[in-house]
Amino acid sequence: MSYTSRVGLNHIDVVGPLLPVTGSFLLPFTAYFSLLSTRVSMSRIASNCLLGSAPPSTEPNAAAKQHELQVASRAQGNFAEYVPLALLLAGVAELNGAKKNVLTSALGALFVARVLHVEMGLRRPESTGVGRPVGYFGTLGVMGFLAGYAGFLVKDYWGF
Repeated sequence: MSYTSRVGLNHIDVVGPLLPVTGSFLLPFTAYFSLLSTRVSMSRIASNCLLGSAPPSTEPNAAAKQHELQVASRAQGNFAEYVPLALLLAGVAELNGAKKNVLTSALGALFVARVLHVEMGLRRPESTGVGRPVGYFGTLGVMGFLAGYAGFLVKDYWGF
């Protein structure tokens, strides 16, 4: 015997993938995070700075290398700070019956926001590209939407 709850999850005889939309986005997010991580590693090797963020000052172009390492590190760090929570929010929403097209749009927008933040923002001269605020506010907007949507999907639990 199987039934679907009002919040979308089959409680008995669960069949099929539980997070198909969120799971589908793990590959692009992981691939981009791997690219960001590789950039940090390559920048560390190029600047001879294997720990911390300041290469030896006797290196030629030490300031430029330090800036490159700082940008690469912050791009990776920013991604690691926001994306896991956003994926958790999406997963909770999906487990509670979120519409596939809504989640696909939200996670697609999140991915675009994160790429814009780095590629058209942090990596531009003086890290001031237009992608930086667009990516930042886009990320917060998607996360706020996902949190609100996840709460909306379980409103019946609270008697609303």
